[in-house]
Amino acid sequence: MTRTVALAGLVALALGRFGPDGAVQRPIDLEASDCSAIHQMFGDDRVARATRHASIPVGAGPLDLRPDANGGVRIEHGGGGEYGVTACIAAGAPTLAEAQAAADAVTLDISGARVRVRDAGAGAARNWSVQLIVTAPDGAEITAETSNGPIGVRDFAGTLDLRASNGPISLSNVGGSVKAHASNGPISLRGGSGTVDAQTSNGPIDVRLDGRRWDGHLIARATNGPLSVSVPPDFQSGVEVSSSVHSPWTCRAAACTGGAARDWNDTSRLLRIGSSPVVVEISTVNGPVTVTDR
Repeated sequence: MTRTVALAGLVALALGRFGPDGAVQRPIDLEASDCSAIHQMFGDDRVARATRHASIPVGAGPLDLRPDANGGVRIEHGGGGEYGVTACIAAGAPTLAEAQAAADAVTLDISGARVRVRDAGAGAARNWSVQLIVTAPDGAEITAETSNGPIGVRDFAGTLDLRASNGPISLSNVGGSVKAHASNGPISLRGGSGTVDAQTSNGPIDVRLDGRRWDGHLIARATNGPLSVSVPPDFQSGVEVSSSVHSPWTCRAAACTGGAARDWNDTSRLLRIGSSPVVVEISTVNGPVTVTDR
């Protein structure tokens, strides 16, 4: 099965609109209306869409999410005692009828709190992708793994184990206990708190600290990738930014000209901002470093 997907997250596209050929448009599934913010294309193929929606009690155990290849996961804060799972399905084929048959053949396979995606078969139309949108109450435990697809989490506090291969991971206002590991993909972190371990190989890390302190402990490491750090001028928690000795640095933060401690030696470079103890450790090996004010 050959699948190519171009994703433009948060680009509005009316769900069920299939172009100028006059075909009858499928109705929007109001339970999964957020799918309209996901734009998927498959080369020159016609694209059709479908949605699936499921609710899983939090008592079923830790949520385990693994969409198929080229699939993505978005996790957001939700209320109540259940996980809400919406599958935003897109399929491409030479004709709209074949594309719609492919989209309609993709289903959610749920066993307890284990969520997978199943293709029941759709004839000649073989290009498809699923983006999972998940709402979860604070304190929930979630594992998500993608291949060639993104993982995004925002406004959520809980226990997260996130792994992306050839795809990005983004964390926005996320707290709790978080492990985020990417291979051949970037990691971005905006604000947040808690115990966070973010690591990427062959990809950049972008960290933007908010407020005046980090409550918890943040470790962010890049291997063979650039590092970008933004720190508020009045940030009080201890921050340590380090790199291998050959990494080029650009430091435009106010702390770079006063108040920051530097340790440049034969093996590494290190910049320390704020007060002790250090609770934010950000580093790169074989990548450039940029430090700016937030």
